[in-house]
Amino acid sequence: MNGMSTCKTQILVLIVVLGIGAVYVLTKKEKTPIAEAPVTGLGLECHDSSKYFVVQKSLADSVGSNILVKYKASLDQELPCAYTVENGDFEIRNVVAEYFLTFTDNFLVLDSGTAPPPRGLVVYDLRSRARVFTDTYARPVTVTGDTIEYLSKTNQKPTLQNCPNLDDYTTSGLGAVIMSKVSVDLNSLNKTRSGEIECMATQ
Repeated sequence: MNGMSTCKTQILVLIVVLGIGAVYVLTKKEKTPIAEAPVTGLGLECHDSSKYFVVQKSLADSVGSNILVKYKASLDQELPCAYTVENGDFEIRNVVAEYFLTFTDNFLVLDSGTAPPPRGLVVYDLRSRARVFTDTYARPVTVTGDTIEYLSKTNQKPTLQNCPNLDDYTTSGLGAVIMSKVSVDLNSLNKTRSGEIECMATQ
């Protein structure tokens, strides 16, 4: 009888230890670069910058995500990857299938849409908590301070001169659009075209 009691006690201890381990795995947060954001099994994706921390929660019944911005008190502050709205947070509810794209120093840049590129670009000023800029874009996207560079849709008509693969696209049932490399200073919202263009197939 004592042997059976000891066995039950050992099993109980093992269960408790395993339970604690499971909680640790779910709550442990590893600080990683934005490009390597941790994704949890709860549909959460988290991104860290020097000033802000974003928790993106995928929608279970629709496309897009809700996005929660937390304002860091210090450079080395670590926050849990948990979608818990608290005082001082900035919550952006999904409108047209938005997803986190990148941070700049003071702005949050979101990707928007359900179709292949070019897609929507939406920018929020995290100081005023206001949406300040929208555009169409295609990758690559690069960031320097509060300036972003990307490919932006133009009104130019695709021709064989500016789109050498136009016939291949149309034969395959695709369309085409001319994209131009642009640079946008998000503080002034000044948009500058570099003159570089690229023809992109569209569905």
